[in-house]
Amino acid sequence: MRKAVFLILISCLASFLAVAETKEQQWKTVLQEGYYALRKFMPEEALKNFDEAIILARVIDKPYYYAESYFGAGQAIWYDGRFDNAIDTVTIGLQYFREGQHAVGTASSLRILSNIYDDKGDYENAFKNVIQALDLYKTNRDQQNYVLSLIQLGSIYKGIGDYDAAADYYKRAAAENPVVGEYPYRELNYRVGQLFALRGNIDSARLFYKKALNGNPNSKVVRQGLADILLYEKKYDAALQIYDSLSKETKSKADINIIITSSIGLGKVYLRLGKPDQALVHVTEALYWSVQRGARQTKRDAYYLLSAIYEAKGDAAQALKYLKSYEAEKDSVVSDKLKGQLFSFKRKTEMAELKSLRDERMLAEQKISVGKTRQKILLFSIIGILLAAAAVVFLISLRHKNEKLRLQQRAADLEMQALRAQMNPHFIFNCLSAINHFILNKETEKASDYLTQFSRLLRTVLVNAGKPIVTLEEELSMLRLYLNMEQLRFKDAFEYYIYADADVQVSMVNVPSFLLQPFCENAIWHGLLHKDGKGKLDVYLRMEGDTLICTIKDNGIGRDKAAQLKTRSADKIGSFGHKLSAERLSLFNKEKPGASFTITDVKNDRGEVAGTIVTLRINSKQEYD
Repeated sequence: MRKAVFLILISCLASFLAVAETKEQQWKTVLQEGYYALRKFMPEEALKNFDEAIILARVIDKPYYYAESYFGAGQAIWYDGRFDNAIDTVTIGLQYFREGQHAVGTASSLRILSNIYDDKGDYENAFKNVIQALDLYKTNRDQQNYVLSLIQLGSIYKGIGDYDAAADYYKRAAAENPVVGEYPYRELNYRVGQLFALRGNIDSARLFYKKALNGNPNSKVVRQGLADILLYEKKYDAALQIYDSLSKETKSKADINIIITSSIGLGKVYLRLGKPDQALVHVTEALYWSVQRGARQTKRDAYYLLSAIYEAKGDAAQALKYLKSYEAEKDSVVSDKLKGQLFSFKRKTEMAELKSLRDERMLAEQKISVGKTRQKILLFSIIGILLAAAAVVFLISLRHKNEKLRLQQRAADLEMQALRAQMNPHFIFNCLSAINHFILNKETEKASDYLTQFSRLLRTVLVNAGKPIVTLEEELSMLRLYLNMEQLRFKDAFEYYIYADADVQVSMVNVPSFLLQPFCENAIWHGLLHKDGKGKLDVYLRMEGDTLICTIKDNGIGRDKAAQLKTRSADKIGSFGHKLSAERLSLFNKEKPGASFTITDVKNDRGEVAGTIVTLRINSKQEYD
């Protein structure tokens, strides 16, 4: 009897083990099918497989099976553009990996979380997760994921504008020699290409993008980068062809990120081709998906483009609406970038302190081995050196403090002068006269438009009056308001164009407030208004390393003729504003007066003066103490 019971128990156990083995095999199969669907950019199909894997994991009831299932499901949700849900799901998988003490799985989860936070624009959490991943990979070596983590850290530094740190981590990833054609190799070359494109080195960017196609010649993200280069080079037809192809390909594969970026690219191309209606269709779609996935950077870009599109369509109300939305979204994105920069700085400081402690410990250990007499000599020598160094530092600090106080006083004087010069009574009187003229002539729409822009300009001046520095984005916004008003007042006697190279991050570069307006005012009043025929004013911005180069070019009468006409008080005020801005720029750059800008004449084919060029050099990394 006992033998029969024992045989039955053995049989039941064998059956249970067989079932468990079958479930494990089923789990492995659906997990592999899920990752296959992910590689094909089919997140919905992948999620079905991972959900089935989660159900099978409950039957198997082991931490590793739960971990892998939730980890895969989180990536599928991320691909589908649902960032917050993806973070929650990957975090569940991370907890199971930790419970099972699976170091490589833990590190992989942290790296993916970093990628998702990076896409959201949450740079602080992106930093925290990838740094933890790197620390784990150092002790639990996983070559592929270690390289990808280095690349990811470089990508975050690129996102906050620290291009040098980004390049350093990309170099460290390249030193690991990723296999040509495999994913880490392609990802590295794609990211390096992005960095070169942001720095304006187009030839190098194109070279690395082409390397990134090795192993995946139809990569959508790389083709997107190549299209961005063509747009930068003003090869609109070629860029349009790639953007359009990407947009059509991704409709069926639910690659939301490519849908958004290609739609924004199409919007830019159609806007520059003078087709605002077509641009509107694509940018509206980009905004819809950006809102759905909570992608603030692309939402910000879409708002800005929509403002420009409605301005081109002549719908001032809608243009203003989207401009306000853009300003609000921009502040949110800049705040996230600032948090990332602060975390990066804190991390670098902690690493420096750790190195200092290690060096001190090594020095202490070396001192112990030295004889007592030599220790005393060394100690007294160090004390003497420190006292001498302290004295030198004190004298240098005192001198620097006095110099800093002098510069601060000079800066304060200049800022007070600038505040008085920003909105001189002559300009305000002319604005009010222009509004009155429109009203008397029953041109109510023009009067309303002019009054709206005038109030916006006044508000901008008042808001920025207390700021010694502003972002280039804020400065250009104020400048456009001023130029639009002058166009209205002088009945389109001139046209203007403001263009910034792709590597100029207008939200990250700081400039002295109200710097550009006096130079443009000078060009209008002294050059363009005395010219026969239509005037033209071009403002062009580009980067040379850490220096922002701003070129202001007009096709006016030139400096000599303008000097002969300088008799009115308005001209004197304009000259004062011009001189004041030049002094403030030199102070900002900490250079000798006049070293930061040049003025030259433009000459035509006959050698005649045909305008003026002002070139400003602004140190984008200089702090305004």
